[in-house]
Amino acid sequence: MVNLVQDWEVLEEYAESHKRGFYQVLGDAKNVEIRIAIGGLGFKKEFDNSEDPLLNRILAFCKSQKYIKVSENIRDEYFFK
Repeated sequence: MVNLVQDWEVLEEYAESHKRGFYQVLGDAKNVEIRIAIGGLGFKKEFDNSEDPLLNRILAFCKSQKYIKVSENIRDEYFFK
């Protein structure tokens, strides 16, 4: 389970004490949703502009921290056939 926070700055500060993080980018060039999980906390937000300064700040942070970009999810029992 991931506990969601509404304020990116809170998660960004929390991330300083955790080394492993994951992020996912969903949508297209117009509407983008970003999801980040660090430890037991998470953040998700929809943007209607892929050039939004906060979106670009979050993406830069994830890349600088070498967080793993997740492409999709699949349940464990369906992973191997």
